Amino acid sequence: MLTTSAPIPSSADAGTRLRRAGLRVTTARQVVLEVLAENPHVTVAELLPLVRERLSMASTRGVHDVLTTGVTAGLVHRFDHVGVAQRYELSGFDHRHLLCRQCGRLEAIPGAPTESAEEAVSGLCSRCDPASAE
Repeated sequence: MLTTSAPIPSSADAGTRLRRAGLRVTTARQVVLEVLAENPHVTVAELLPLVRERLSMASTRGVHDVLTTGVTAGLVHRFDHVGVAQRYELSGFDHRHLLCRQCGRLEAIPGAPTESAEEAVSGLCSRCDPASAE
């Protein structure tokens, strides 16, 4: 999966982000933000097993709650595209996105700043585009 070149936040960074947003720092919130920083553009189904590797008692509902709180606080960006599962990434990365019209994958377009993170360009992702295999 393509990502930006921004550094991955550490536990301290996740805690700092939470405090700056006026949120209580909890283990679940920190773990979800850390995993999300390492794995942008993921669905809850993709995120949950990664969170459980660090926090075995994490529930689907708990991850949803952290993401919802993060979206409301501006820490997490949610991508809602018709016909595609919601995807999430940490807010604050300045890049455009490509939504693959063949498989529904969401990729960052490195070096392409965006006016609106909400709008994704439609095209073929690096996996579906035969030209990218060359």
